[in-house]
Amino acid sequence: DVVEVVLQKTARYRDEISASGATRLTPANAFSLCGLLACAGPGETKVIDVGGACGAHYFLARALLPKSLRLRWVVVETPLMVERAAGVFASDELSFSADLESAISSMDGIDLLHTSGTLQVVDRPYELLARIASASARHLMFGRLGLTRGSRDVVAVHESWLSRNGPGPMPSGIQDRKVRYPYVCIRESVFHETVRKNYDIVMTVDDDSGLIPVDGE
Repeated sequence: DVVEVVLQKTARYRDEISASGATRLTPANAFSLCGLLACAGPGETKVIDVGGACGAHYFLARALLPKSLRLRWVVVETPLMVERAAGVFASDELSFSADLESAISSMDGIDLLHTSGTLQVVDRPYELLARIASASARHLMFGRLGLTRGSRDVVAVHESWLSRNGPGPMPSGIQDRKVRYPYVCIRESVFHETVRKNYDIVMTVDDDSGLIPVDGE
């Protein structure tokens, strides 16, 4: 159900951007575009978007960046999301992969490895973080992080509405309901330690949209 909702929302989002030539940016989207512009150069800019769903970040970037700037954009997602999204959205610039290693190996150098709101909802967040930090991308960008400043991870079950998934309003014909899934806020200290092994941190932004309320934390 989440996959179908996100797919239909993204199709409408893509069409609206294409038709109007304008879009309303969220703070998280604005941050992502700033990072993309910082690493974009002449020729082809190569991006891996971990947890990028059906490619909404790509469609926004493509609409706002000059056509002379070519993108090569690979979204890494769950197998079901990849199967559905590739059949609808894949193009000569946008592709989908269910395996981060395959996505990395398919690139002859990575200009930007981007992930937004993803570390906190995967099975092994520290493993994913370590792989991202060792992928030799020129730039990394983490959006909508859910971290804890405590001395241990905070593990919860997050409950939200199905309609909150994906950009824009709920598609018609799908019944809204609550969905629940594990949510892990990893230690901020370990996050910084892992990233700083290979990277300098050059920009940060205050954004609590990736956090959930947990009593006493």
